[in-house]
Amino acid sequence: MRRRKNIIRLGFLVAAALIFGSCERVIHIDLNSSGKQLVIEAYVTDQPLVDTVLITQTGSYFTPGNFARVNGATIIVTDNMGVTDTFIQVDSGKYAATHLTGIPGRTYTMKATVLGKEYDAVSTMPLPVNIDSITSNEVGNAPDTNYHVHCYFIDPVAYTNFYKVEAYVNNVLQDSTGDIALDEDKYTNGLPQGIRLRMANPSTNDSVKVVLMCIDANTYKYFSVVKSITGASNPVSTATPQNPPTNILGGALGYFSAHTVRTASLVIP
Repeated sequence: MRRRKNIIRLGFLVAAALIFGSCERVIHIDLNSSGKQLVIEAYVTDQPLVDTVLITQTGSYFTPGNFARVNGATIIVTDNMGVTDTFIQVDSGKYAATHLTGIPGRTYTMKATVLGKEYDAVSTMPLPVNIDSITSNEVGNAPDTNYHVHCYFIDPVAYTNFYKVEAYVNNVLQDSTGDIALDEDKYTNGLPQGIRLRMANPSTNDSVKVVLMCIDANTYKYFSVVKSITGASNPVSTATPQNPPTNILGGALGYFSAHTVRTASLVIP
C-alpha cells in the first residue's frame, strides 16, 4: 500500500512538473524514503586550526536537504604516532580541533560518539603536491564574455595520487558538485596537469582562490560517486541520502579525509 502511495505521489509530482515546467527549475526527486541517517563530514589537513567535523541527520525524500545539526558529540582524532586531539563544539553540529595539525604520511583515526553510538574511520594523509600556477582566460564575445580558471601542477611519478580542487570567488566557496574538480593520475602519472575549475564563471576584478587537495583513494571514490548521483547545481551535502561509499564504520554516511592543502590566488583582469 505504501509503495502504491509513493507511486501515486510521484505521478502527481511528475504531472505538476509537466504543467509548470516552463516557469520552474527542474527538481531532482530523491526516492529514498528511509528514516533519518547520521551524516559525518570530517577532515584533517596539514594546515593549522582548520580541521573540522560536521554532524547532521538526513530526513526522508519528502524534506530533501533539510538536514538537522547534531550536538553533544565526542570527537577524538589520533595519529599513528600517538598524537591525540579531542575536538570541541564550536557551532551547531560543528566540531573543531584544539591543536592538531596533520602531517603528511601519517595515518589518522577518528572516533566519534554520537547519540550514544560510536563511529570509526581511518585515513592516511598523502604527500603534498604544490600548485605551479593558476590562470584565467577570456572566452566568448562581449557582452557575453566569461573567464575560465585553470590550476596547473606536476604530478609526482613516485606514487599514486588523487586530487580534489575547489575554488573561492570573492571569499565565497563554490560548493556545488559541478564546481568541484576531481582527478587521478592513473593515465597521467608523472606528467604536468591542468584542471579547469567549472564554477560559475567569475567576472572582471573578482578575486579567485584555488585550493588543491591531495586526498586518499576512499575520499576520491566518495566524491566521484557524489558527483555522479547529484545535480551539478546542488551543494555536495545534498547528495548523502543516496548513500555514496563511506569509510566510516558504524552505519553513518559521509567521509573522513586526511589530506594536504595548497592554495594560489589571482584577480581576474
